Amino acid sequence: MAILHRYIIAALIGLITAPAVAAASDNIDGKALYAKNCASCHGASGGISPMGKSLKPYPARNHRAIAKYASRNELRRIITNGVEGTSMTPKKYSLDPLQIEAVIDYIRTFEYTPDLVNGKKRFEAVCSGCHGMDGRAKTGVGAKNLVYSNLDLKGIVHTMRYGRPGTLMTSKRHQLSNTDIADIANYVYSLRHLASAKEGKKLYAKNCATCHATPASIKLFGNAAAKRSIRDMDDRELDLRIRHGRHVDRAGEHIAHLSDDDIQDLIAYIRQQVK
Repeated sequence: MAILHRYIIAALIGLITAPAVAAASDNIDGKALYAKNCASCHGASGGISPMGKSLKPYPARNHRAIAKYASRNELRRIITNGVEGTSMTPKKYSLDPLQIEAVIDYIRTFEYTPDLVNGKKRFEAVCSGCHGMDGRAKTGVGAKNLVYSNLDLKGIVHTMRYGRPGTLMTSKRHQLSNTDIADIANYVYSLRHLASAKEGKKLYAKNCATCHATPASIKLFGNAAAKRSIRDMDDRELDLRIRHGRHVDRAGEHIAHLSDDDIQDLIAYIRQQVK
């Protein structure tokens, strides 16, 4: 019984002191820890030191370029466990968890201005073979049309760094520097068509309303129609329905002239009306 009491007392002391330990992290100097543990390779301001550039088989990564795009979990994993096959060794033996969090806080203060000219150049050299020179992926290999991608900048960067399992999109983190990845991501993001429901409404009135008074009145046909509605379809399925649905024999001349961007505007309007 006495032993049990000692365990209970120890647990209570732990609960009392835990907040004080956590609060102590506010006083940890992440900049100083970065200077001591990271700057020799990554540079004092995250831009790679001369020594970092000379590392084999891969140079150190530019923290400044990736600071706003890599998730906190990713940074924590890399700092804690290192990166196999590179000179990035685990820091869990020299930094405790709170110190690692402080280093991450400091890294995330770095700013980077993307170079869209470099992004375009590197995109054309590395990515256009699958995604096309204009990003619309009309290359016959099934790559994603980047103009209509819903990924944000962080999602684009993560996809470039780690690829997409089960597709031809492989990791580019050893082929491209962090600077190139950040520049390409921002260039790709600049290509996207921002679908306009307002323009879609005009297109709908001109090309669709004769048969379908409103998007809500559209009836689906096919084996799965009884169980699905427009709201269940993704953009690709809606695109196919508009271009190749059963109505095409009648509406073909009305929709044949619609561009890819027009279709996206139509989809945006349909989405707005059918929720």
